[in-house]
Amino acid sequence: MAASEEEIPPVLRVSQLDAAELDSAILQHLKSQVSRSFQYFKPGILTRVEPEVNACLRFLLWKFTIHTASATVGQKLLNLRYSGSPSTTAGLTNRQKLLYALIVVGGKWLQDRSHDLASWTGQTSLFQSVTKVLSAAENCLKVASVVNFLVFLQQGQYQSLLERALSIRPVYDRKQAIRQVSFEYMTRELLWHGFAEFLFFLLPLINIRRWKNVVTNQLLGSGQQDSNVDLRGPVELKQCAVCGEWPTNPHDIGCQHVFCFYCIKANQLADPGFSCPSCSQPANQIRPVNSVPVTIMSS
Repeated sequence: MAASEEEIPPVLRVSQLDAAELDSAILQHLKSQVSRSFQYFKPGILTRVEPEVNACLRFLLWKFTIHTASATVGQKLLNLRYSGSPSTTAGLTNRQKLLYALIVVGGKWLQDRSHDLASWTGQTSLFQSVTKVLSAAENCLKVASVVNFLVFLQQGQYQSLLERALSIRPVYDRKQAIRQVSFEYMTRELLWHGFAEFLFFLLPLINIRRWKNVVTNQLLGSGQQDSNVDLRGPVELKQCAVCGEWPTNPHDIGCQHVFCFYCIKANQLADPGFSCPSCSQPANQIRPVNSVPVTIMSS
């Protein structure tokens, strides 16, 4: 009596939608597990009995959720359950549970087998008539589902046609506790969120490679040196001035140092003002190294 007189808090729309999404995801996960168990069988075995297998899965879910606890798996995770009366928080009646199973299990199976059942009539005219009737009923059901969903968004009750047909609605299984969130925590989260958004906006505008080259030339470079190709020796021919490895497709930019073609070209495209990190020679012209001594290559 106290439960009926006490005001029942409404369930948030987002909680009801989340519960429905969780239920759909769990059913899809069970279907994928069954399909995986049949992957080494003869192809086509599961396809012929797939509607019956799906009906069995839905029946098992109904047996261990709605029948025992008046709540689906998704509702249990969100502290929800079904109430069979609009004015109380009592669970579903046996009649509502059986009708729920009949619609969810039997209705879905009939929908999956509708084409096969129509073709089993054996008469072409009757088959066409049954097909038209089933197609019209399915289209009407889709339109009714859309209208019901719009009404649900406005009123916050009966998220599906099934709930409206059985006059069942979700309620909180346990009393909701008031969450106390400090403003200090919220301010800190908003600050970090705004800082992260600012970084995501700013980083693409910064030429990281160019700043890296500037820092390398200022801190690790040897300053302005003579950039004469004639000063090139065996050491320069063995080492790329950027990556430090043996030059692949060696090129130079007018100084004695040698670069991999990818290294010098990538740096020039990223930074038009790129210069040699060893002698600060500007990379105005990239040209292949014409002659590489055989003795050095063999060594």
